[in-house]
Amino acid sequence: RLSLAPLIARLRPLWATAPTPEVAPFYQSANQYLDLIAEEYNYFALLNFGPLEGVPTLMSLRMTLESPFGPRPEIPVPDAGVALGWAAVLLVIGLGLVAVYLWQIGLRVSQETEMPVPGPLSPGKLWGYLMQLMALLLSAFFVLSFPASLLISTLTLANMNLAGAAMTMLFSIALFILLHGLYVIPGMVQLRQAPFPAIRDSIILTRLDFLGTLGLIAVMIIVAQGLNFVWSLPDAGSWATVVGIVGHALVSTALTATLFVFYQERLVYLQTLRHAYAANAARSHADM
Repeated sequence: RLSLAPLIARLRPLWATAPTPEVAPFYQSANQYLDLIAEEYNYFALLNFGPLEGVPTLMSLRMTLESPFGPRPEIPVPDAGVALGWAAVLLVIGLGLVAVYLWQIGLRVSQETEMPVPGPLSPGKLWGYLMQLMALLLSAFFVLSFPASLLISTLTLANMNLAGAAMTMLFSIALFILLHGLYVIPGMVQLRQAPFPAIRDSIILTRLDFLGTLGLIAVMIIVAQGLNFVWSLPDAGSWATVVGIVGHALVSTALTATLFVFYQERLVYLQTLRHAYAANAARSHADM
């Protein structure tokens, strides 16, 4: 376990006392969350790129010190500089693991479906594309997080209800944007696209079949979260958790493959629409 407890201990004085009684509940919740991170969070969770499109990992989702293989040795993270260094290393290594994982899934899906897609690049080139995408996402996050945090902080000091409404609105916008980025990874893998073309095509495909995409996401979330609840029922220190780890890996990989197949079918649908549009345009031109 890569422990953030020493770093959290340094940060706690910043949240020790609320500046006004109105924000005291927020500070209390933040302190409780910081305590949970200090006690049980494993910083190695950064190796996981994300749900559905990263290497499956069950234990990173569970805030626990226990494991089926006995007590975890701990590596302390003493300050912010070391934490940033670890983050950079873990993100790069994690993206390398994701590249190999998605490369294998892309190959199998291409072989089984026999659809006219070029299939994945080599893991090294895919790794490079994933690092470009990560750099783009981090840049967008840091650019947008400052005005968002400034807005929330100002509204929190003025009125907690307004701050809650603003947070709900920002969260909804973030979900809407993430939904339109669902096909970015399949585009990078199956069509060998760079991040920007993959983002453009993902937006087009999502707008083309928004309800279908929304339904796919709903089903995948229900299956994934429902089974994750089942996998997490055994005590984290029991050997039954090993069954959960294997089951989670199999189901998560199946869902990722499903996303790839769904993406390829949307490509065929888009191509059919383009041909129909071109044929209609040709007939209209001939009539003129």
